[in-house]
Amino acid sequence: MKKIISLLTDFGTFYPAIMKGVIFKINPDVEIIDITHSVNRIKEGAFLLRSCINYFPDGTIFVVVVDPGVGSRRNILIVDGKIDNSPKILIGPDNGILSLAIAEMDSYKVYQAFNKKYFLKDVSRSFHGRDIFAPIAAHISKGVSIDEIGKTCSKFEKLDIFLKINSREIIGEVLYIDDFGDIITSIPNNLINDIKTVEFNDRKINIYDTYSDVKKGDLLVLKGSHGRVELAMNAGNAAKFLGIDIEDKVTLKVINAYS
Repeated sequence: MKKIISLLTDFGTFYPAIMKGVIFKINPDVEIIDITHSVNRIKEGAFLLRSCINYFPDGTIFVVVVDPGVGSRRNILIVDGKIDNSPKILIGPDNGILSLAIAEMDSYKVYQAFNKKYFLKDVSRSFHGRDIFAPIAAHISKGVSIDEIGKTCSKFEKLDIFLKINSREIIGEVLYIDDFGDIITSIPNNLINDIKTVEFNDRKINIYDTYSDVKKGDLLVLKGSHGRVELAMNAGNAAKFLGIDIEDKVTLKVINAYS
């Protein structure tokens, strides 16, 4: 089976193609899978990585480049870990974007990349995705030991994901808004197990199992497939309707609960 390298970036158009070219020049036998290149925030990228990682085959290498600090003194990390006994490798900047996936791992080692032998010869200050991240991934996919590329480290940046629980309300933040306008929050699904109705922005919204449980154009709250509570609208865009953006706070006031 071919080694898989997956790419998750904020690069948009042609930059990912350049990264793929670099990878294929080093290892033409690898398979590359695009997760997305339309990430806007570090927390958004961290959520997407965490949501995807369990579903990829053993040994997948995840290259994650949402890197506002490119060219600065921030470290470049390589994480060698296991989730449910499935080996995974993460490569990305030390800005917290890897931390939610690392938190899911049963065991892991974190390395700082330092061996320039495995970078491109001329490293740009503004395109480390091409010059550092892509070649590192390609060399690892060919069997180069991570110990040869980096040195172990004990500290790395961790994201602070907001979640607060009071007696009658749950407060989280928006981690992601999908292309349908569904609002995915930081609130774990189990926190709404016993709740029928919540109030959000002075609107009473019922909790349902599926989008089709409500009429078209109606709002609902549901347990999302990624383990987090979602606000959605059947056949509509909840984010636009409610004026919600990523990292906004979301307060769900409990109106009606199961006895």
